[in-house]
Amino acid sequence: MLNKIRNLGIEKYIDLFLFIFLISFPLLASPFRVELMSKCVIYLIFALSLDILWGSAGLMNLGHAMFFGLGGYVLALSYAVKNGVPAFMVSFGVTELPWFMQILQNQAVAFLLGLLVPGAVAALLGYFIFTSRVKGVFFNIITLALASLIELFFNNQQKYTGGANGISGLPPLSFGGPPLSILETYYLVLVVALLVYIFCRWLNNCRFGLILRSVRENESRLQFLGFNPAAFKLVVFVVSGMIAGLSGMLYVPVNSFISPNNIGVVFSTSVLVWLAVGGRGNLTGAMIGAFLITWMESLLSERLDDSWQLVLGAVMLIVVVFFPKGIIGSLIDWQKNKSGQHQPSECDDSAKQAITPDNYNVIREKV
Repeated sequence: MLNKIRNLGIEKYIDLFLFIFLISFPLLASPFRVELMSKCVIYLIFALSLDILWGSAGLMNLGHAMFFGLGGYVLALSYAVKNGVPAFMVSFGVTELPWFMQILQNQAVAFLLGLLVPGAVAALLGYFIFTSRVKGVFFNIITLALASLIELFFNNQQKYTGGANGISGLPPLSFGGPPLSILETYYLVLVVALLVYIFCRWLNNCRFGLILRSVRENESRLQFLGFNPAAFKLVVFVVSGMIAGLSGMLYVPVNSFISPNNIGVVFSTSVLVWLAVGGRGNLTGAMIGAFLITWMESLLSERLDDSWQLVLGAVMLIVVVFFPKGIIGSLIDWQKNKSGQHQPSECDDSAKQAITPDNYNVIREKV
C-alpha cells in the first residue's frame, strides 16, 4: 500500500492539492472572489474537454469554443424566453416565439439540449471528417473555419441571438425554487468539475484511452491490426463536445451573459494556450494551465492598467519556451529522471503506450 502511494505520479498529488484548495477557498475569500473562482472552475471543465481530445487522441481542435458556445446559448435562450418574447427580439419586430424556442421554455429540456446540440454538431462534423480520413493541418483548418462561421452566424442572427451584444441579464441557476446563492453555485460547479475529472481520468486509463493514445502515436499500425481509428476519434470528439457544452451551460448563470465571443476563434485559442502552458495529455496540466492563466488575468487586470496583457503574455511565452511540455509535463519528466523510472505514464510518448502486435490479442478481447 505504501509502495503504491510512494509510486504515484506527481500529477496525482497536484490534483489532490488543487481540489482541496478549491473546496476550502470559500472559507478564505469574499463572495466576489468566490464568484470569480466559479468561472475558473468552469474553465477547468472546458480545458479537460479539450485535453481528452488533443492530449489523448492528438486531435487539436482550433474551434473547440463552438461547443462551449452552443451549450451556453441553448441555456441562455431558455432563460431569455422563459417569460415570453424577450426585449431584444421585440426590438426587431418579433412578436411570437418560433417553435424551436418554445421548446426551450422547459428548462429541463434546455439542459438536455445543451448537451445534445454540441454532441450532435460534433457527431455530424466528425463523421464527415474522420470517415474521409482528414487529419493533421487539414483537420485544424476545418475546425477553425467552422468556428468562424458559427461565430458569424450568431453575430448576424440578431433578432434571435442578440447579435454582437449577446444575451445579458440572465438569472442565477435555479431548480424550480429560489435562485442558488453564490456559494451554492460555486460548490455545484465544483462537484460537476470533480465528476468530469473522474470521468476523464477513467476514460484515459481504460482500454478506450489506450486505443486513443495508439491513434495519436501510430494510426496506420492501429488500422493494420484491424481497428477502425475513425470510430474511436468520432466517439471522443462527441464526448469532448458534450463536456464543452456542459461547461458552457454552467458559464451562463455564473456570468449572467453570453456573446459570440464565447463561441469563436479567440476563445478557442485561449483554451489551446491553457493546455500549452500547463501541459497536455495528463489532465492535470489542462486544469493547472486554465486555473493559473484565468486567475492571473483577473488579478493582473485589477492591479495594472493596459499593460496587464503584456505581462501575462510574457509569462506565458517564458513558460512555453523553457517548458515545452508545459509546467506539469516538465514536472513529470523531472520526477522520472529523479527516481530513475522509465515506465510509461499517461503523458509518456513512448511506443509502449500504443497497441503493438505483442498486446494486440489482449486489447482486442477487452474492447
